[in-house]
Amino acid sequence: MNEPVYLDSGTLARPSAHLLNQMIPFLKRHWQSVTAPYLDGKEPFTSINKSLENLRTFLGAGKRDLLHFCPSGGHAISHVYQSVYADHIAQNGKNHILTTDLEEAPIHLLGEQFEKLGVYQKKIPLNEKGQVTRENLEKALTPKTGLVSLSWANALTGVIHPIWELAELCKEKEILFHVDASAVLGKLYFKFEELPIDYLTFEGTMVHGPKGSGALFVKGGVDFTTSVPEGMEGADLNLAPLIGLGIAIEELDASFDHLCMETARLRDHLEEEILRTIPEAKVHFKEAERLPNTTVISFPGITSELLAFHLKERGVFASFGGGRHQKLEHLLAACNIDGKCALSFTLSRDTTEEEINRALGHIVDAAQKCRTFSLGVTP
Repeated sequence: MNEPVYLDSGTLARPSAHLLNQMIPFLKRHWQSVTAPYLDGKEPFTSINKSLENLRTFLGAGKRDLLHFCPSGGHAISHVYQSVYADHIAQNGKNHILTTDLEEAPIHLLGEQFEKLGVYQKKIPLNEKGQVTRENLEKALTPKTGLVSLSWANALTGVIHPIWELAELCKEKEILFHVDASAVLGKLYFKFEELPIDYLTFEGTMVHGPKGSGALFVKGGVDFTTSVPEGMEGADLNLAPLIGLGIAIEELDASFDHLCMETARLRDHLEEEILRTIPEAKVHFKEAERLPNTTVISFPGITSELLAFHLKERGVFASFGGGRHQKLEHLLAACNIDGKCALSFTLSRDTTEEEINRALGHIVDAAQKCRTFSLGVTP
């Protein structure tokens, strides 16, 4: 029996067998607290330092930039919001946070929580491509704006925001800027040291890292108060996920060209064949700058949940959102697109042409079957 075709890497990307094997010693042998006075020898400190250095190098962090390992991307974003409130909003009264309707659950939920403290979260309008433009951001700014918080790209739609332009505007207006880079790591080249961004976060499972991993970078010179008491940062360090994340970053670096070229070719092949065999299908956001591994396709006359169910029964995994993400239908509605019939397909560096061709056959067959249901015809 063939292995399932996993086309949902925008939700969670599979860690490699090598990564999992390398984590095992840190679950079996190095289970003690790294701050324990009886811990002796070079390990696990050599591996800790290597993982942290991998992270700093890959993201292009400067010597003065802070790095915090976190249990998830959501925790990293929470640290940003808590510090912004304590170190900035409570001091200067700039209590407006700007974001978009496309953000994942952590940003929206944190905004709602901080409303109890007198913080107001407002939405930036999007253009017809689902992007935040410099013009729209500038119109949304007010004298009370203290933070702009955005994802660099949406993992389900693949749409990339012009972060450089937005960051430069925030810098000009002296407004703090937080960017979640979970969806773009390993797909776009940048150096955090060179970006006018104050906070950068990411979720480890989005970059083939293990569950329980994420990171936060803070630009040197930006006031930052961690939610962990001073001196306690390493007391309960979850060592195995940190080591795993460092390995995932090494592998991400090695696969950069493959993902940006071969995976993009396979994504385009998937789109072309679906449009050829299902002429009424529609590929969204082709005119926008988007991730090389992501496509959103509508299948008119078929509900996304029904099609996803039948694909799952055939061993093809796609997404209509949920969990950490908003529902795809809601994301597309924010871009003035009817998303009731849309699915997101996100490939990974591991996706092969054989898998794409196998998935295509199942997608065409499942779409035809689902359409007969919609028409009330017995297949």
